[in-house]
Amino acid sequence: MLTLRRFTLTLLFWLLPPLCALAANGHVTVGVLKYGTMNWEMDVIEQQQLAPRYQVELERKPLGSPQALLVALQGGSVDIIVNDWLWASRQKEFGRDYYFFPYSTAGGVLVTRPEANIKSLQDLRGKRVGIAGGTANKNWVLYKTFIQQSVGIDLATDVDIKHAAPPMLNALMEQGQLDAVINFWHYAAQLKHLGMPVLADMNDVLQHFAIDSEVPLLGWIFSKAWADANTDLVNRFLNMSYAARQQLKQDDNLWQSIPTFSKKYQGDVQRYLIEDYRNIIPAQFSNQFQASLMKLFNILKSNQSDASLTGGVTSLPEDIFWHGQVIAAPTK
Repeated sequence: MLTLRRFTLTLLFWLLPPLCALAANGHVTVGVLKYGTMNWEMDVIEQQQLAPRYQVELERKPLGSPQALLVALQGGSVDIIVNDWLWASRQKEFGRDYYFFPYSTAGGVLVTRPEANIKSLQDLRGKRVGIAGGTANKNWVLYKTFIQQSVGIDLATDVDIKHAAPPMLNALMEQGQLDAVINFWHYAAQLKHLGMPVLADMNDVLQHFAIDSEVPLLGWIFSKAWADANTDLVNRFLNMSYAARQQLKQDDNLWQSIPTFSKKYQGDVQRYLIEDYRNIIPAQFSNQFQASLMKLFNILKSNQSDASLTGGVTSLPEDIFWHGQVIAAPTK
């Protein structure tokens, strides 16, 4: 009997730690685009087993479109997604509270075809220019205002504009049916690989508006109710996410072990994608970026043709920002 009792206690001793650790883990469902760059980070988290280190039970939920991500977040089938800070602010108008935490400084990039002989913004007049998204897109409003104020060219009237999806715009550029394009960073990187030069990027646009500090245009978006009830879990997740991106920033060899990257992109284009990815990782997470985003909000609000970007809110709500602490290295 004593031997049996001693065996039982010994068994419990070895079983309880993992059971307790499992209970301490919090479940987080991340919504990602099926073919989006977010999968690179998710792959790293899985391969490097970062989730157990941060006591996060991670579930990746692939979805087919940005709109599907928003629907999933609002419906509660995912806990967190990467999206635009403007969307989080507009939800205030409908009584829906979401937090924003910096993820990326990526913005639209203006790339030209060498054959189009576009050496300056002034040369865009009369050219065929594609832009990702429609007129209710911040890239459209910011570039339109930037170019008009810089050289007096109105993209809406002085340029032959084509709005289309990012892959289609790249295809049209390769076929010579467009002279220039304002596309998202990873599509612009692929055009750069083909020898097409960058005429302007979001840093040029922001500097024109006297915004010199780093501006995170994309961020983690998650509901206030969920985050307030899971503060520690949210911070652990954000630290895990940042740790994965730091590994991608520092380890060249790691990229080749990422299936969603190495299988899709082959050859020298990888170098352009890796370099640009590393450049859009925010370097700091202090409150300093809030002032820049508020200034940017006012610029967008005063230059948009309707209220589709900023909605009915008169200023950027300060309480949409999540004030979490992020470190670079994972817990051992």
